[in-house]
Amino acid sequence: MKAAWAAVVGSPISHSLSPSIFKAFSRETGRPVRHYALTLGPEGLEAALRSARRRPWTGWNVTLPLKVEIMRRLDSIDETARETGAVNAVRFHEGSCFGYNTDLEGFLAPLDKMGFAAGVKRAAVLGAGGAARAVCAALRRRGAGALWVLGRSPERARSLAGDFKARWAPLAERESLEALAYADLVVNATSAGLDGKSCPLPEGFRLRSEALAYDLVYRPADTPFLRAARGAGARTLGGLGMLVAQAAAAWRIWFDEALSERVVEKVEEEVGRHNL
Repeated sequence: MKAAWAAVVGSPISHSLSPSIFKAFSRETGRPVRHYALTLGPEGLEAALRSARRRPWTGWNVTLPLKVEIMRRLDSIDETARETGAVNAVRFHEGSCFGYNTDLEGFLAPLDKMGFAAGVKRAAVLGAGGAARAVCAALRRRGAGALWVLGRSPERARSLAGDFKARWAPLAERESLEALAYADLVVNATSAGLDGKSCPLPEGFRLRSEALAYDLVYRPADTPFLRAARGAGARTLGGLGMLVAQAAAAWRIWFDEALSERVVEKVEEEVGRHNL
């Protein structure tokens, strides 16, 4: 079988675990896949897509800063990409390219595995960017009750909350502290923690002991957000499970082949050992 070509594109890209994940998927399934990490910014996107249409690419994983920019350059996008306003997976086929968003599926997969997603009554989402939009869409699909958007930019937080009939508050103000104190689920959908030092939780925060704190940041594995949440007595969940679930969804899109739960769990465990 001829090897498929795939890549994760964006900038910066050197931190990405995607090549390791797809290498492991390839080994476990016996399907040969060459997966690369390619540095690509908005200024080079048009030329890169023109080239990709002529070459035997199977698919791309798309990360910052291209997830919005790439949308208008594709032949079509799926419903979830339209809902979230971002594309993070592209399939190439016979000179055409099609965009998808696997953030919702990836976000929910670890929660479903815990039996948690269906029982969220009160959720607080930290951040008001693309990742936060995907989280809000996923929680609304699962019927979450009270939903709060907590952001540093009041304008962006207000706008995102309005799209999902949620409440909003600036981080560190009284309303945000109250939202955190009563939430069943607290999600860090910001980039805070990528440096291993910064934490998005405001000073004086409290969390319920039954709450789950979910960080979408996956590297480092133990982020400041997770440490602070554990210190407050909450349960915690890192972002690696979401990343692997997103990759599994992209694999299904590219190859029309669903990965078994056994393969996904094995790859998550393997990659997790190297993500300390």
